[in-house]
Amino acid sequence: MEPLAWYIAGPLIGLTVPLLLLIREKQLGVSSSFRVAGSFLLPKVDYFKYNREKDYWQVFFVMGILIASVAIFNTTDFGIPPSTNVEGEAYFQAYDNAFLPIFFVGSIFIGFGARYANGCTAGHCIMGNSQFALSSLITTVFFFVGGLIATHFIVPLIFTT
Repeated sequence: MEPLAWYIAGPLIGLTVPLLLLIREKQLGVSSSFRVAGSFLLPKVDYFKYNREKDYWQVFFVMGILIASVAIFNTTDFGIPPSTNVEGEAYFQAYDNAFLPIFFVGSIFIGFGARYANGCTAGHCIMGNSQFALSSLITTVFFFVGGLIATHFIVPLIFTT
């Protein structure tokens, strides 16, 4: 099954934002679920002590994303076999099963960082910008700048052979 084209998926996400605000008075975001999960795992940490009942929906939202992604790809093998370039030489594949522990630890750091920044990239870029928040506009610009720097300068330094 092919993913939805950008010109269909983008407007659907864009329409979800105001609908969620109008119907449920909730902001769209995934990183908030990090706090809910932490309240179960680390209940004695002050940051995670709060009334989590109002945020249970976020856990189901994240579980729905995970279940849908597995259902769409219809696989239990999350690794992607090494790929070859045009010349037939194998090249580095980041989505190998061997990297799952690193991805897991990295996701914990990303979750913490997203909460520390009051939102993840999607939260700032989609939700914050739709509310005309200046902080989200600035954050979005720096997300792109950081991504460009990493893509064009840092990653080539690390993964060149």
